[in-house]
Amino acid sequence: MVSIEQLSNGITVTTDSIENFETVSIGLFVNVGSVNESEQQTGISHFLEHMAFKGTATRSALQISSAIESVGGYINAYTSKEVTAFHAKVLKDDVKLAVDIITDIIQNSTFNAEEFTKEQGVIIQEIRQLNDAPDDYVFDMFQAKCFEAEKLGTQILGSEENILSYKPSDLDMYLKTKYSTDKMILSASGKISQEQLVGLANNFTTKMTKFDIETVAKQVYRGGFSFKQKDLEQTHLIFGFEGVSHTDERKYDLTILSAILGGGMSSRLFQEIREKRGLAYSVFSFCTSYRDTGTFGVYAACEDSKAEEVVKLTIAELEKIQNSITKEELNKAKMQLRASLMMGLESSSTRMERMANQYIHLGRIVEPSEVVEKIEAISVESLKELAMKIFNTKPTLAFIGKGKDAEKLHAFA
Repeated sequence: MVSIEQLSNGITVTTDSIENFETVSIGLFVNVGSVNESEQQTGISHFLEHMAFKGTATRSALQISSAIESVGGYINAYTSKEVTAFHAKVLKDDVKLAVDIITDIIQNSTFNAEEFTKEQGVIIQEIRQLNDAPDDYVFDMFQAKCFEAEKLGTQILGSEENILSYKPSDLDMYLKTKYSTDKMILSASGKISQEQLVGLANNFTTKMTKFDIETVAKQVYRGGFSFKQKDLEQTHLIFGFEGVSHTDERKYDLTILSAILGGGMSSRLFQEIREKRGLAYSVFSFCTSYRDTGTFGVYAACEDSKAEEVVKLTIAELEKIQNSITKEELNKAKMQLRASLMMGLESSSTRMERMANQYIHLGRIVEPSEVVEKIEAISVESLKELAMKIFNTKPTLAFIGKGKDAEKLHAFA
């Protein structure tokens, strides 16, 4: 049973009570991410997420992690373009501890100078690790070109220069000017009642307040060509287009379209590029939604000399699907999406995160039955219509590798 209640301080509490579970997954989700940063603040949302675990007025960094791990629990956090989340999973009897710690690290972080300096080094290593991983770095390149000059195009990790420029007071100020309670969702799933969670939230969020924060300008897709030369054994590339936003009902259609094109070993791209021609070990498609827009892309890793052929084959498949989708393909993709949804319902962590993100992006909780109904309503005709609309707009091509045929690849975007 799902319940929703807004506290007097502005925090929204959502609870998914599951009687036969012995665990509870709980998270505090803040509708603030890298899109909320100014140019001078690039990477600060992620830095703040790291520093939240480095000590509060009553707990050291070690005490924070030990408190959860000593009861067999798990705690972590992540920063995305639009959301920062602090989450934990514990046994049902340890929910109070989890709420206490999650709210403590947000309300009472001290941003200790020594820990701050150490974490600067940790994040710089994280940035360098990303730069050394072309299969990850190319996604940042793709995002940056899709949303060039937009906040959605900036790196979540920020730059080394920015990270080294920050002081503890910068993070404290960012927290106090961005983490308004009306941007927060406390979400839990498992052996817990709404009454229990609301009581804990009221007890442990007394320092959190509501205030106005600057509205993020509408993000606009741009598109184009991006290339980074690097002496690699493979070329890593992404070819894509603008997708759809969280509120666009066609997001389900696009997910189905992505499954048919590159969602598994039997997908069109996998069969054409890997199985029939042996051009790539890894090839798949993906779609991502944001508040105002989204992306659709195809990733592949291949020999430098085969990059042009891979892009041409990808384009050919995108053209084919605009005119030829079988009912068998549609039904299989629908089954994949339904199965993914149902399997997720068996995980309290997935249920907790899904609730929070739905409320943040849609302002309500979407029942699984409603999602299934929307999936079932998708038709061959609706997929063709969406494919024709998306795959005939301005493309984006990002790749990293030796780039002997960079000029030829540039012609595709």
